[in-house]
This record gives sequence, C-alpha cells and structure tokens, in this order.
Amino acid sequence: MKINGRVVLVTGGGTGLGREIALAMGRSGARVAVNYSRSRDAAEQVVDEIDRDGGRALAVRADVADGAAVAAMVATVERVLGPVDVLVNNAGITSYIPFPDLDAITEEEWRRIMDVNLTGAFLCSRAVGPGMVARGAGKIVNVATNSAFTSTGSSIPYVVSKAALVSLTTCLARALAPVVQVNAVAPGWMATDWLDRYLPPDRAAEIRSGAVPLAPLEDVVSALMGLTTNDSITGHVAVVDRGEMLV
Repeated sequence: MKINGRVVLVTGGGTGLGREIALAMGRSGARVAVNYSRSRDAAEQVVDEIDRDGGRALAVRADVADGAAVAAMVATVERVLGPVDVLVNNAGITSYIPFPDLDAITEEEWRRIMDVNLTGAFLCSRAVGPGMVARGAGKIVNVATNSAFTSTGSSIPYVVSKAALVSLTTCLARALAPVVQVNAVAPGWMATDWLDRYLPPDRAAEIRSGAVPLAPLEDVVSALMGLTTNDSITGHVAVVDRGEMLV
C-alpha cells in the first residue's frame, strides 16, 4: 500500500512518538487525523506543521477507552478526510510503580491503564477494521514495547497491558486476514517527553544519560512506516531497541 493519498489515524498523535509518526505520515502524502485526549494544543501544532508542509490534517479529540467517543471520532475523520486506510494505535499511559510494591497498584489504576493501552486499541481497530475489509485493503499498527517481552518497565499494569497488546495484534491479524495486515512495533526506551511525564526525575535522567540503549525515534518511525507499506507482513512484532533486550 502506498501512503500517498491515504487517510491515516494516529491515536495519541500530538506528543512524543505519536507526533513523529503523524509528521512522517504527512510528509509521505497521507491525510492525517491526529487524535488526542488532553493535549489539544500539541495536536493542533502537529496539524499546523503538516498543513504548512502542504499536507492535510485534522486534530480530533477522543478518549480511546470510550467506545462511543471512538465511534464519533472515526465518523468525524471519515466525514472530513475520508475512510481510514491506516490506523496507528499509539495512545498509551502508565504510572511509575516499583514492581515489588503490589499494594500501590490500585484497582482504578489497573483498569485505567488497561482501558487505554489495550481496550482502546481494540475499540479503534473494531471501529475501522470492517470498513477496511469491505474496501479490500487496510493496515493497523499497534505500538507495544520491548517490556512486553522482558517483564521490566514502569509498572506491572503497563507491562501486562502491552504484552496483551502483542497478543491482540496476532489475534486481529488472524481475524482480518488476508485483506488487512495487522502488526506492531515494540520500541525500547526513547528520549521523548514520556520519560519526564511518567518516570521519577532521577530515573529519567539515568535513561537519558545512556545507561541503557536508546532507540532513536527515527528508527522506530521507519520500522512502523515499513509495516504500513508492506502488503505481505502480518501478525509480526518488530522490536526496535538497539539490542536492549540482549544486554
């Protein structure tokens, strides 16, 4: 599938990795829907940048964990830009909770992280998948993490949600085959505002110092873009972490 002229929906597209994905899609000629939940200003800045470069983009608000909001978002995107050809499930949240402190994981925290990271990806995929099948083509790429395979990271619910997202990827690949290709990228640590938003300052500084291999944003975006243009790869998870899992 060529990206030029396609409609791409990027959830959590206003900041961090999502921002870089949305901009790359815009540079490739896609019409880009930039989803946000709270970061309206950031999402609109991404839209402005795509527009200035001669592209077409739309900022659209929705809590991806809310099925009705997701349906309304997709309806808006389709009305303004056209049917969604590519979905990037990038929206995600976490809380920093040391693994041994099980009591610090509240039921509310657990549910919210699962709702956004896992249920949100399912709801968005369900909202666009049947249309892709009916039109005869489509791509879905989920943003997981290498923590899904190492059982390390910011918190247990985050790691579990991303491990489940990997399973959802292969399940959706089977469910929508052979018309729609569903894959995932699993980055390692990246130098984005995610570090400062979700980690203690000392841990964020340690990661930025190079204590662990950092995955360059451009490499993660490149891997993801490759999955959106390949018509033969499905049910695959591309780990992009400069060998962090091997250290």
